[in-house]
Amino acid sequence: MNLTVNKLPSLLALLLSIGGLCLHAYEPDKKFRRPVALALTENGMLAVGNRDSGSVSLINLPKREVIFEKDVGLGVSDLRTIPGGPYLVATDEESNELILLETKGRAGQLIVHRRVSTPHSPVGVEVAKSGAFMTVTSLWSRRVSLFRFDPARRTLRRERVADLPFPPRLQWMDGAGKRLVVCDAFADKVAILSLPDLRLLGARRLPGHNVGGISRGPKEEQLLFSHQILNPFAPTLKPRVFWGTVMKNGLTGVAFSELFGTARNSHGSFSRRSFYPVGANGMGAGEPGEILFTKTGVVILAIRGTGEVAISHSLSEPWTRISVGKRLVSGVLSWNEKQAYFADQFGESVQVVDVETRSLVDSISLGPTPKLGLLQRGEALFHDSNLSLDGWYSCNSCHTGGHTSGQLNDNLDDYTIGTPKRIPSLLGTAETGPWTWNGLQGSLTTQVRQTLATTMRNGDRKVGLATHLDEESLVAYLFTFPLPPPLSEAREEPHDPKILRGKLLFNKLGCNECHRAPLFTSPDEYDVGLEDESGQRKFNPPTLHGVSQRDHFFHDGSAGSIMEVLDTAGHPDGGGLTSRQISALAAYLRTL
Repeated sequence: MNLTVNKLPSLLALLLSIGGLCLHAYEPDKKFRRPVALALTENGMLAVGNRDSGSVSLINLPKREVIFEKDVGLGVSDLRTIPGGPYLVATDEESNELILLETKGRAGQLIVHRRVSTPHSPVGVEVAKSGAFMTVTSLWSRRVSLFRFDPARRTLRRERVADLPFPPRLQWMDGAGKRLVVCDAFADKVAILSLPDLRLLGARRLPGHNVGGISRGPKEEQLLFSHQILNPFAPTLKPRVFWGTVMKNGLTGVAFSELFGTARNSHGSFSRRSFYPVGANGMGAGEPGEILFTKTGVVILAIRGTGEVAISHSLSEPWTRISVGKRLVSGVLSWNEKQAYFADQFGESVQVVDVETRSLVDSISLGPTPKLGLLQRGEALFHDSNLSLDGWYSCNSCHTGGHTSGQLNDNLDDYTIGTPKRIPSLLGTAETGPWTWNGLQGSLTTQVRQTLATTMRNGDRKVGLATHLDEESLVAYLFTFPLPPPLSEAREEPHDPKILRGKLLFNKLGCNECHRAPLFTSPDEYDVGLEDESGQRKFNPPTLHGVSQRDHFFHDGSAGSIMEVLDTAGHPDGGGLTSRQISALAAYLRTL
């Protein structure tokens, strides 16, 4: 065999490759990854799901370095390990797929085996401890699906789908794989379903919104939800924000007997619950998130908005808070529970916290990133609770995911106090000025500036005051918010003849005078027969684009459905309509 010298390196590389060794170190590309999910693999690595790059990174934990990265989709939204083997599942919100992955070898390889379609916008996946099946929450189609996993054939099969009364995200499954709890992605609703039939047992309400984590309590028979509580009767004045009366942050514990007992079919609030606050005057804790418990009962809580981790020996003891990163959106414990790993979304890294010493011990970079632009700065600022006085809340606290928590807030945008208004969705709002319920603000930049001053109380901070660049970045980010897909489109519903009748009726009744195409709004204010606490009777009509994805209507949130708006809530074009006309209008609005 005659080999020239210059061929020897390539042959050596080939032989090492065949032998399962890696000749060259992993060299990551420069890009924004935006990690959003973590999963410990069966072979001891940490897998990281990246939203913007659509990739999954593998981290060698002893070395604390990324050893492999593979593009698996368009926008990874969640990631879980399937127990008992080398398999992972990831949801891709952009391509509407559930992806089956396999890790190979200690050197770190990742193989994509299957891609199966899901209902529109899958954002969360939960795997049964048996590994036999998994459930997927789909945001805008308002559905949860059950998929069966066949390890022998390496296949995923969608077995059934259930409709939900709200857009879901986070979920929790019991160890036996018999019960599933699903939370509203934006507001305060919780659904309880049986497994594997996905039968809806009931829907209840939490005393808050923007749920960031769900976990079973360490000793007591209760399920814990981390969330925020907005007080609609507390105006956003400096003293009220300082003392935490505008927004509370913490964990609510609901007894299992309350969740799954005989009263489960009730649609009211949970009566038996406990609240564990996080944050105090001068030191808010905006947007509590992932909840982790060790076997000894130590609780570890990520605070997304302030980039902190809070640790306590029990829920009844004081918290130790440490600064960890920028936005901690997912977390897992190491196998020996000595370390906690957190995905730092805007830090482009995984942060390592020592549980015993309660300290940040390492930060694992996922790779180089480009220089931040206005959009990246704007997104980080939108989710930063440190923009508000003492870190009690962020823009995302009320406009969760750019949408709305559906709550009422007494801010000063309308220059009045004691007049709480429903928080509108920001999805598509950049094109539909003027802003505020009474249409006082014709400039989005001025509106952002006023919100920072009178709602966030940013001007009352001693440090961290917003700059013109911050305002410009926030406005640029708001322009990226797309409209949500109509519910009928997200569910791929067949064409209904009532839609055309509803559209014709919409114009005949004069609905298009206030809600003018193509934006389905207008710059004027109208008396719609409602009045706020100050006597204000004229309001600027919100756009009807995305109306099918809203659950509260009018400035005071007094209508809970489109049917109520058209029938009983006193809308000028409602009342006196026949049930057939109301049904046709509702069918048409369902397509917007």
